[in-house]
Amino acid sequence: MKLYGMLLFGLILIPLLYALGVLWYRPSFQKEENQNRRPLRTPVEWVAVAAAELAFLRIWYTVGRETDCGLQFQLLMVMLAGMLLFCMTDLWERIVPNALLGIFVLVFFCLVGLSFVRDSDKTSWILYSVVLGFLFSLLTFGLGYILSRKNMGAGDVKLALLMGLYLTGEYVVGAILYGCMAAAIFSIVQMLRKKLSRKDILPFVPFLYIGVILRYLIG
Repeated sequence: MKLYGMLLFGLILIPLLYALGVLWYRPSFQKEENQNRRPLRTPVEWVAVAAAELAFLRIWYTVGRETDCGLQFQLLMVMLAGMLLFCMTDLWERIVPNALLGIFVLVFFCLVGLSFVRDSDKTSWILYSVVLGFLFSLLTFGLGYILSRKNMGAGDVKLALLMGLYLTGEYVVGAILYGCMAAAIFSIVQMLRKKLSRKDILPFVPFLYIGVILRYLIG
């Protein structure tokens, strides 16, 4: 019964957290149309939410049932909602809000702390993978930021580190790899169509979101 309760809870939580996040942060947007934006009013948002719900069903089936909806499943679920929110803010304003990043860092430590109180042994094993995920993100995006001479957005680097914490080493490698592949394919196609030049800057978070969705669906 707990498993199905968590399934229903997650299906409701993901769009709810997204909507609340947009409503809470929208006064801080720079563009006037975004300051008055209402969530879940555009086709792009509904497609993104539908993808998130499908990905959630997959991780519930593969991870939630196996771990009795334990810490890893909870981290994957919350990060899915977070990536949905960051995807749209990057599309709208080319920004990964520090305030929202800070909230998700706080939520991470709350989830880990509660899990550690319930079962310190299982939590310790998961934290090992969390550290590996964080180090992978730090290495790849940290080096990318330095080698690109800071042309890579600092917000993308911060989000990648957050992904490392939540997705752990088991999921973050594939998510980032698929996201980079999606960005590369899109860029090549658009340049061949002469819709994009090398000087143009694309919002990268939507591609990371695609990478997360693909990694979740693969299981």
